Amino acid sequence: MAFTNSGFPEIRAIFLAQFHPDQGPIVRMSVPEDAVDVGENAYTDTGATNRSSELRDTGAMGGIVSSNNNFAHEPEVVELIKRTTARGGPSLVDSSKIDFNSIQTLIIPKLTLFERLITVNTGRFKVMCYPVAIEGNYARNMFIFNMCFAFDISADTKCYGPVVKRVGSLLKELEVTGRLLSDVAGTRALLTMMRQLVNKLNDHGEYQIELDLKGLSQPMASTGISIKLFPYYENPATIEAFHVPVKLVDFDVARRKSAQTVYQQHASNDIMWDLVLDKVAEGIDNVNHVRRIARQALIPEPTVVLALQHLDYYGCIALVDIFQFSNVYEAQARVKDVMRNGWLQRECHAYVTRDGQAGTVSLERLIQLYATVRQRRTVAEWIVDNCIDVERFDVRRFIVFGVLHGMLRRVHCFPVLCASVESAKKEPSRRGSNSGSGSGDEEPLKLEPRVVAMLDGTHHLDEICVAENKDAAVMRGLLDSYGGIEYVHL
Repeated sequence: MAFTNSGFPEIRAIFLAQFHPDQGPIVRMSVPEDAVDVGENAYTDTGATNRSSELRDTGAMGGIVSSNNNFAHEPEVVELIKRTTARGGPSLVDSSKIDFNSIQTLIIPKLTLFERLITVNTGRFKVMCYPVAIEGNYARNMFIFNMCFAFDISADTKCYGPVVKRVGSLLKELEVTGRLLSDVAGTRALLTMMRQLVNKLNDHGEYQIELDLKGLSQPMASTGISIKLFPYYENPATIEAFHVPVKLVDFDVARRKSAQTVYQQHASNDIMWDLVLDKVAEGIDNVNHVRRIARQALIPEPTVVLALQHLDYYGCIALVDIFQFSNVYEAQARVKDVMRNGWLQRECHAYVTRDGQAGTVSLERLIQLYATVRQRRTVAEWIVDNCIDVERFDVRRFIVFGVLHGMLRRVHCFPVLCASVESAKKEPSRRGSNSGSGSGDEEPLKLEPRVVAMLDGTHHLDEICVAENKDAAVMRGLLDSYGGIEYVHL
């Protein structure tokens, strides 16, 4: 039984490619045995000849494969797409196999791509590999190999990145210490490892084996290898002071479950999280923005941001904008999802209606309301247009639910100060100081320099309001009084 139910893609094949000093790139072994189609010209490709001369001219590769890794500034992951056939030409390759001829120049790549994760799409397969080159007493003074993992073309292989890299690094170490790959005596142990890699990772998501290294120039008769798959989490999003964290889980339940995991027993109520997480969690009410949470908890804002990033990383919160009745939203194409998904309809109805009151708003009315949200109309105007009873219908939750599920998008307001107006603001002050005539003209409103610096079109009104600790209506009044401000809605 494959381990796909836990979110890990199934390995379709593993094959070991090497650079033969005379034949060029070859497939030494594969699991299953017929998983790779090497074709008739697998050992005489012109690309192999060109790379042979390249390696011969380069010599010892100039330290590219040394442990210091002189190319550390280059990206570690390289994604490439390779066509299996020439444009318009007939396909002569079995589509159920991996066409090695079409990707051999990427499996044994340019020198700058050694010890980098490479993903190649070919036919129905996605091949993930980590090419390695070792300097030493070999033909051409180096040994080049690549252990490749093949998956379905549509598989999400991010969780296999560390595994592929670890396997390549382990094989490099075993080759350096015991000639596991270059010595024919290591073929049996290598093939056993490949078979168990496929079976164990697909069935259990982890792999542990003792390799029998007898007969090799290895200081010990056996060595253990342990590999485990872990879920892949995206890096936490950048959290700004104007973001509003919204709970996605019950923090009280999560706190007790985490304590039970640590102590393996029923957790009492006095077991708590980290002190910062506890204080930050108390301030998360789906309304407060990050800066307000930091001020209420008396914790430095950078520390609060780190705590929220931790919660966001594990899917405990989501980030939305500050809700105000002056906000503008627009409906997205995903509104149709609520028309088809019964579960989403029930969740939306229970979340939006006050205290989950039945019969307050019908599902048909709820779908219709999402479709009526459009640009150029504020939330307050939208409420009046649709005659919404705010006593029984939670507008804030309605908007937040739509944003979280991609049905609504916030249209931000970006104030921009015209350059001609800014220069004109400075000119009267210079003339007034020179004339000294007490004409009694009213002095124009002045804004703080930091506010003027934010009126360049890259900072929206929410960001400016939070930075200045002012309400949106008050800040907009100040900007209108200052004059020369254009508002761009994006």
